[in-house]
Amino acid sequence: MKAFLASLVVALAVAVGAAWLLETTYQSTAADAYATNGARVGDPGHNLVGTDWYSSRS
Repeated sequence: MKAFLASLVVALAVAVGAAWLLETTYQSTAADAYATNGARVGDPGHNLVGTDWYSSRS
């Protein structure tokens, strides 16, 4: 039982750490990721829903 609880704690710690690392380091918007001349990504504020899709709700 101790091993099972320890594995749950370790799995939770790894999941939270990975989520934090991806959110702060590796994730970016498409406009930032494809900022070369060959990519045709417009201003992300003027697409269908904008950068914050909750703002489209009324």
